[in-house]
Amino acid sequence: MNTIKKELEILEYYEDEVSNDNYENTKEEILDDLLDDEDAIEAAEEQYENRKEESKHKKKVRTTLMAAFLRNGPIERVTNWEFRRLFPLRTLDVDSADVLVGNQTDGSIILIIILSLRKRPETGIDDALEMLGGVRDNNSALSDDINLDFRNDRIQTAIAIEPARANDTAVAIEEYEQSVTDPEDFYVWRITGTEGAKIDIYTDFPSDPGQNRCHDGDLGQVLDPGREIMDSPHVLPDFFYDTHHSLLLEHTIIKMASNHLDTDIPNTHFSTQELRNYFDSTLYGSDSTHKASILTGRVIQLWEHLDIMTKVSDSNDKIDDGSTVYRLRSRKQNPQTIYDDVSDNYDEKCNEFLIESKAMEQTIEQFEEDKGVQADLATFSS
Repeated sequence: MNTIKKELEILEYYEDEVSNDNYENTKEEILDDLLDDEDAIEAAEEQYENRKEESKHKKKVRTTLMAAFLRNGPIERVTNWEFRRLFPLRTLDVDSADVLVGNQTDGSIILIIILSLRKRPETGIDDALEMLGGVRDNNSALSDDINLDFRNDRIQTAIAIEPARANDTAVAIEEYEQSVTDPEDFYVWRITGTEGAKIDIYTDFPSDPGQNRCHDGDLGQVLDPGREIMDSPHVLPDFFYDTHHSLLLEHTIIKMASNHLDTDIPNTHFSTQELRNYFDSTLYGSDSTHKASILTGRVIQLWEHLDIMTKVSDSNDKIDDGSTVYRLRSRKQNPQTIYDDVSDNYDEKCNEFLIESKAMEQTIEQFEEDKGVQADLATFSS
């Protein structure tokens, strides 16, 4: 849901501070113009599809890495390296790696960073360097958090990529190494297959190929030829805190519509507390309760605005757990058909919301010109 955070902030600010008859008319005029603008429509569609694609990619790579290094995983079984933490640095106010694996025997860690599909390798390296500084500054706190007393001279960083980006990433690493006196070591891990079926290490660097581009010991021996990660015994997350809302939709709606089977409560009804409890029990990683609360608020704000659900009046509230109750906009009873109803035209509604957020943003700019800069308007100017 982080992928739509800005749009929701714009919506909230517009509704709380700007919206009245005058500015609502302004917004509608701007929106009508944007909806007639093929470039604006194409930009919204591209942004939406890119976000979905990135979310799918990150889920594939994260779950592949977790399956490989969780206890009894295909790489953990034959090396001393074990999965320790997802998003390991978030609580330290440091830009986080996606996955951290550790070697208890020699006090080493590998911070694994997934290179975003549209991020340049050079940018990924710059981000990693900043992160490494934060890790070394917070060595003690991180050691306690992951229950591994690692040494600062034994921190490694792997950049996880699609195979097609291997050479570009290797070139960027070599250019970085040539630009500094004492470079950090970066390794390139390729995640291949439609389901992240294999992990291997890329060592064919343009200027300096060979074993010095491979990890020492058992890990290097495993990753050099590559290891299949197909048949994992682990139950892996269906989604993460930053999973795109369109991908979250199916899990969430079907679960909520299954909560009250064989009761007198309509299957289309669910409470805020039920949604929060579901996210709290399914989100993987530290601080899941806090993240579940944030995710619940964002999901409800977005989906209510998209009009796929609406509040239930107190007189019709049969759940009675003290939280707000919502009704999914469907007349069906089966959870799958309720989802089919709710998800119909969902992508189109989301594209329109992205365009609407642009209209609201331009209306806020007009509001700023008329009324002066408001204290929290900086949120949308950065």
